[in-house]
This record gives sequence, structure tokens and C-alpha cells, in this order.
Amino acid sequence: MLPVTLFLSIVFGSIGFIVTKDNASYLLSGYNTMSEQERQAVDITAYLRFFRRFHLVLAVSLLVGVCLLYLINVNWASQFMTAFPLAAYGYFVVKGVSYYRRTNRSGWGTYLVGGILIAAFVGVLTLNMTAYGSNRLVLHQRQLEIAGDYGFSLDRRDIYRQRVVDELPPIAYRANGFSGGDYAKGRFKLKGGQSVFLFVNKTKRPYLLLETAKGDVYYNHDTLNTETVSQEVEQWLIVKR
Repeated sequence: MLPVTLFLSIVFGSIGFIVTKDNASYLLSGYNTMSEQERQAVDITAYLRFFRRFHLVLAVSLLVGVCLLYLINVNWASQFMTAFPLAAYGYFVVKGVSYYRRTNRSGWGTYLVGGILIAAFVGVLTLNMTAYGSNRLVLHQRQLEIAGDYGFSLDRRDIYRQRVVDELPPIAYRANGFSGGDYAKGRFKLKGGQSVFLFVNKTKRPYLLLETAKGDVYYNHDTLNTETVSQEVEQWLIVKR
């Protein structure tokens, strides 16, 4: 997480210096499509000061905020890393309208973009309310369900074996799912190319391993004992067979 945050901070900080008065007519979105007459109505010098200051503050705030939160709670740090830039750019877009008020470019379109960013920010916060927590394992009459984000159901006959393991396999990348802070959910690719499903808090060992027709499934829960969950699954498999 910290290397990703450092990279993002460098990118945000660099953006503040990439756009200058000399190249704004080519690089600055909105300004680069204006007529020369419209550009004369924009205080580009003042806008670029705001542009640079915003990106420098964003870069420093992101890096410092994530580092401080990481010392307290890695999940808070992960949530901040994803949500803060969205909220910041929502402010940036809406605030930037004031520099274009003397042109015809300060209409609803800019506010729409700002609204979309704010909506995305709210969406991320909503996702974080469920993503940073364990999925539930539910034993139905004929199916085992991993309930929650990226979950699915398994028919009893598709579960070949279950056991408790102390380690997760070496993960190459996330194929479809969520990975943030302590949590990993969804389908992941191993370094050898095999797909597995993870529904785990990576800091809570051990893990329940289900060998299934869909592939290996690793599961644990924030508050439940994995050995107890394993025994319940084993009894469920025996009874149903």
C-alpha cells in the first residue's frame, strides 16, 4: 500500500508542474478547446497557481494521511487512499468554475463532473462499509454460500474436501474482486497461473480451505474460530452425503 501511495503522490505532485502557461492551450482540459477570445477572459495565471497548489497539497496530504493512518489501522489507510483523491477532485472541479465565470464554459457540465466525482466518493464509502469486513459462510440444505461482496454458492457435491491451513498460496494478482487493507475477496491468480478464491482477513490465521469444482476457496472470519467453522462444514458434508 505505501509504495502505491508514494507513486500516486509523485504523480499528483508532478501534474502540478506539467501544465504551464506556455502549454496550457494544449494540455489543460477545457481551456484547450476555447477560442482565443474566450481564453482572453480567463485569468490563466491565477488558475495555474490554484492548479499547482491543489496538486501539491493533494500529493502531500495523501502521503502523510496514509502513512499516519497506516500506523493506527491499515484498513483506515486503505480507505483513505481510495476515497480522499475523489473528494479532493470533486472540490477541484467545482472550485475551478470560478476562474471561468467570464466565459461560457462555467455551466452545468462542470458541475455535472463535480457531482459525478462526489457520487463516486459516496459510492466508495458505501463499498468500504462492507468490503472491510468478513463475508459470512452460510450452510443451506443443499448449498454452501459465501455471502457478501463477490460471494457465490457451492453445491454440496461440488465440494471435494475441506481442511484448515496456515498459509495462503502465493498470489500474483487480483483477477476479479477486492483487495484492500487486511481483506481480499474474489478471484485471484496464483504465480503459476491457477485461479483461487479468497474471502479472508489476511491477518487472521488459520484459513479454511475448500477444494471444489470451481477451484480452491480460502475463507476465514474476523471473529469466528476457523477450526470450529471447519468442523461445522465437515459435519454438514457428512450428513448430506
